[in-house]
Amino acid sequence: MKAAPIARLSLRQQVYSWVLRMLLEGRWPELARLNDSALASELGVSRTPIREALIQLETEGLLAGDPNRGFYIPSLTRKEAQEIYPILWSLEQLAVFLAAGSAQELRKCLEHAASRTSPASDLVAALKQDRAWHAALVESSGNQRLTELTRRTEAITRRYASALLRDSTVAERRAREHSQIAEALANEQPARAFALLKMHWRAEMEEVLQALEERGAKPPAPGPGDKPAASKRSRAAIAGNS
Repeated sequence: MKAAPIARLSLRQQVYSWVLRMLLEGRWPELARLNDSALASELGVSRTPIREALIQLETEGLLAGDPNRGFYIPSLTRKEAQEIYPILWSLEQLAVFLAAGSAQELRKCLEHAASRTSPASDLVAALKQDRAWHAALVESSGNQRLTELTRRTEAITRRYASALLRDSTVAERRAREHSQIAEALANEQPARAFALLKMHWRAEMEEVLQALEERGAKPPAPGPGDKPAASKRSRAAIAGNS
C-alpha cells in the first residue's frame, strides 16, 4: 500500500503558525502594534510572508488593522465573547450530527485525545489539551470546511480563555465535562450530547464575561515605538520547520 505523502509547510504557513501560536499564548498585550519589519528580523525572513500571515490573521478576526497604526492586537470585549461562543458550540453540535462511524469509534477517538493529560497547574498546556479534544470531536464529522471554520472560531475563544481564565479548577471542570459528553455520544444520546456541549461552552463564556467585568478598564494603548523583542529562538523555530 502506497504511503500518504508527508505534508511540507510553506514558509508562509510556518510564519503564520508561529505568529498564531505567539498570539494565542499571549505574547503581545491588547492594542500592541505588530511591526512587520521587526518580526521579519526576528524570524530571519523577508517582510512578505510576515505581511501575508498578518493579513490572514486579520481576515480571521485575530488581528485588527488600521491605515495609520498597521496591525495590532484587538481588545477583548464582552460583545465579541457573547457573539463568538454560541457560534462555536453550534458548530460543534453540527459536527456531532454529521459524525461518521459508530458511536463507540467516536468515543475511542475522544478518549485517546483525553488521555494526553497535562498538569492542571500548567494552564497553557491544559488549555491546549482541552482544545485538542474539541478538535478531535469536530474532525470526526469528516467535513473539512466545518473543521476549518470551527478552528478559526475556536482560535478567537482561545484568546479569551488564555488571557482571562487563570484558575486551575477550570481545567478540572473541562475534563469532567468532556467525559460526560463522550459518555452521551457512546450511549447514542445525541440530544444529551448537544445540551452538554452548549452547557460546556456557556460555562466558559460566563467565566470569560465575569473576568472581563472584574478586569474593568482596558489597558492603555502602547506607544508608537513599541516593537516585539528580537529572539534567536524564534528564528530557530522557523528554520527547524523548513
